[in-house]
Amino acid sequence: MKQLALATLIASAALVGCTTYDTPNHGRNVSLEPAHNFLGLVKVESGSFAPSEKATIGANMREFSARRITSGDRITLLWGAVTLTDY
Repeated sequence: MKQLALATLIASAALVGCTTYDTPNHGRNVSLEPAHNFLGLVKVESGSFAPSEKATIGANMREFSARRITSGDRITLLWGAVTLTDY
């Protein structure tokens, strides 16, 4: 019984920070992919094109690869300490 309660507690603690959402306005320029957040460690925002916060270590994906097509994705790591952008 204690193992079941412990497993339930661990599962609920792991899933409490996970959020997904989709925009209510599905226009031509709105991405249908939801944003993902895993306990604040990794947060992926598809097609956000939003500027990065000032108190973050920012890196652009063009620095790592030579792609010409950008997706507008923003990946935030460690509660906003590191931000990777693709725009």
